[in-house]
Amino acid sequence: MMLTYEATSRFVQAGEYRVHYHEVGEGPVLLCMHGGAPGAYGWGNFGRNIEALARHFRVIVVDLPGYGKSDKPDVSTGRNKMYADTMVALFEALGLERVNVLGMATGGAVAIRLAADYPDVVDRLILVSAAGGQTMFGLRRRDSASHVYYGGDGPSLQKMHDYLSQLLYDPSLITDDVLWERYEASVDPEFMERAPEGRTPVRHTPPDLWKRLDEIQAQTLIVWGRENRAQSFENGVFMLSRIPHAQLHVFGECGLWVPYEKAEEFNSLVVNFLSGTKRRS
Repeated sequence: MMLTYEATSRFVQAGEYRVHYHEVGEGPVLLCMHGGAPGAYGWGNFGRNIEALARHFRVIVVDLPGYGKSDKPDVSTGRNKMYADTMVALFEALGLERVNVLGMATGGAVAIRLAADYPDVVDRLILVSAAGGQTMFGLRRRDSASHVYYGGDGPSLQKMHDYLSQLLYDPSLITDDVLWERYEASVDPEFMERAPEGRTPVRHTPPDLWKRLDEIQAQTLIVWGRENRAQSFENGVFMLSRIPHAQLHVFGECGLWVPYEKAEEFNSLVVNFLSGTKRRS
């Protein structure tokens, strides 16, 4: 089977929403949930990790509702709960009982809610640059914040380049293919009309999500980039202090988009963590 976007593309009715996802591989299930912002979607965040991870797991990469080819409901509040409920409906539709969950940025916030609300369905948990922590200090953002992307004269390749430069420590990784892929997704008319994140400076992460961290009972791997300017690695340290069964890995010379910027090392880290000895109850 060719590991292309088209060959791995699937749809499923998950509760109220038709959800688009990619699936490949066999073995323990690994659900991957992407971050949010202009042009975000599942394959765009994890497409470069799927081949390596699919050698060990049944990998399911979703487009969260509002992104990619999934339905785009108008959700202004309670978004993380809606996402968590939808993922459980997706598990039921696919006949899955327990899954490993990997969430990045916005997807990390959803993963926290999923693990807290539905502990029986989450086996192991991986939080990458996850929203939902707390910090006192952090790196200053570079100029060109994401919330201005759709403002002024509207989206442009230069604005997308400026935005992606905030996600990565090494700007040379912003290839023409990556730039065009993300830009084209960001100017999709339906995405522009209903994108749940990226068009305004409003933060959608509930400010009290951090209060639920100590409810997580799953073995948890927290992954961060030291140069993450959107979510300082201090958030990861905070999560480590709150989640009972957690470990933290911080990559130097790395920004928010760890699975892309440190792909080989990240894939090995995930495989080793998910293949480790299960904690006895």
